[in-house]
Amino acid sequence: MFSIFLAALITASIFYTSILYKSSSLVILAYACALYFVLACVFLAYRVRTVSCRITFPVSIAECGRPLTACIEITNTGFLPCLKFRCLLVQRNRFINKKQKKWLCGGMAAGAGSSFDYPAVIDNYGSYDMELKKLRIYDLTGLFYLDKRVKSICSVQVLPNMQEIGVHLTEAVRNFPGEADVYDEYRPGDDPSELFQVRPFQNGDRIQRIHWKLSAKSEELLVKEDSLPKACPVVFLLGYKNEKQKTQEKVNAYLSVLSSISFSLMDAGCPHYAVWYSSRQGDIVRVRVDDEESLYLFLSCYLEESFERQEGSLLEAYREKYRGENYLYALQLDESLELLKNQTKIEGFRVKSWRERLSRLELIL
Repeated sequence: MFSIFLAALITASIFYTSILYKSSSLVILAYACALYFVLACVFLAYRVRTVSCRITFPVSIAECGRPLTACIEITNTGFLPCLKFRCLLVQRNRFINKKQKKWLCGGMAAGAGSSFDYPAVIDNYGSYDMELKKLRIYDLTGLFYLDKRVKSICSVQVLPNMQEIGVHLTEAVRNFPGEADVYDEYRPGDDPSELFQVRPFQNGDRIQRIHWKLSAKSEELLVKEDSLPKACPVVFLLGYKNEKQKTQEKVNAYLSVLSSISFSLMDAGCPHYAVWYSSRQGDIVRVRVDDEESLYLFLSCYLEESFERQEGSLLEAYREKYRGENYLYALQLDESLELLKNQTKIEGFRVKSWRERLSRLELIL
């Protein structure tokens, strides 16, 4: 856009000079510049209406440090070629709200479309938006250009690497009583709202447990067993706050530690709630983690957040929202990389040595 204003200023200056000095050659030059300027503007105005672009990703989850290919599609519906264009690609990490910009160049024939692959390597964890924000279209000489605003966004998540740690569960955790919508697949319980199994009658079974309808059909006494709810004895509180002087290395360490702890709890058979304050929803959010599917759901939801500084205690806010709900242990991890168990510090991680400290960590719950 600046070049167009500059060309208009130069053309006006030539006209003024030709009138001032009464030079016929300058007048011819001024008219030639004006004609070229008008034709370039008409060409660019037409080209802006006929050229479009979008970006797509073949996958939604990528691995940190591995090449990732984005497909950028440019479409030209006009009858004039577009010899040169540039598109502005903005890469934003939602978790730390950090942006990177890159200009990509290309060209295409008339009435055609083209696509090219942009190889990207993401070295940090988080949820990334890849947005084509601007399309800069040049005239045939490449001197003038117009910017066309576009909004084509695709997202990709780079999940943190998880490291297994030692988790030792006590009987109190394994047999933690409580209400839940998830039931144990291997042990019966005393929740009559869900049937665990029907089995033959054994000595010592109560008469009230006999399933009379099925017993009448099978001509033998059958007993119904109720299900055992799998309550969450552990609450994992994630109190990350958006720091002014944050580094990507520290964020990577934080995400790796929290995902490793949650994975190890799940792998040890300890269902738990992952809890954080969502600035998007303005409220406490929690996700139950007891298998791989729910673990990846939790990480996916957590990486979508853009954090702001939260006032007050996350633990107190959780107790207030889920008043009357019991748990045995509250694990807390914040941006200082300190791990607390029931408000007592059990480990402190450092940016440069968090892997070594995490490998030595053992949780006794």
